[in-house]
Amino acid sequence: MTDVGSEASGVRAWLGEQVRSRVVGPHADLRHAELFDTGEPGWFVDDAPIRRVHADASMFVGGLRALLFQSLHPRAMAGVAQHSDYRHDPWGRLQRTADFLAATTFGPASQAERAVDIVHRVHDRVVGTTSDGRAYAANDPHLLHWVHIAELDSFLAAHDRFG
Repeated sequence: MTDVGSEASGVRAWLGEQVRSRVVGPHADLRHAELFDTGEPGWFVDDAPIRRVHADASMFVGGLRALLFQSLHPRAMAGVAQHSDYRHDPWGRLQRTADFLAATTFGPASQAERAVDIVHRVHDRVVGTTSDGRAYAANDPHLLHWVHIAELDSFLAAHDRFG
């Protein structure tokens, strides 16, 4: 007879690795070393609340909630629909977002600044018009605030409920 607790632990470990490999990507160990195995200070101290929230598995729930929340803004969603590759590469899109959050939350300051610069450069090209004729730009401060507030609210709500 098998030990149910041992089986459950094995399933949890396997499931955790499946999620990690899809969220972090194929070079998870290398990326971990780049972000965590450095003497360079990051933007946040080790016991900062943002690190506690972002380190918790409830971020997965918060991330899904944030996507749904963000989709309520028609100009933000026009930018996503017209410029994102999420339909063809959803795991890659998730990996890039997760890497941005990891770099800015846990990584050294140089990695955090690099991640922000990359996002700004990508956003420079995300401009267009909604189906009803309204212009949008991903670097528009109003849209950036909408996306970040949706993330902040969602990550905190998920952490409060499930973290």
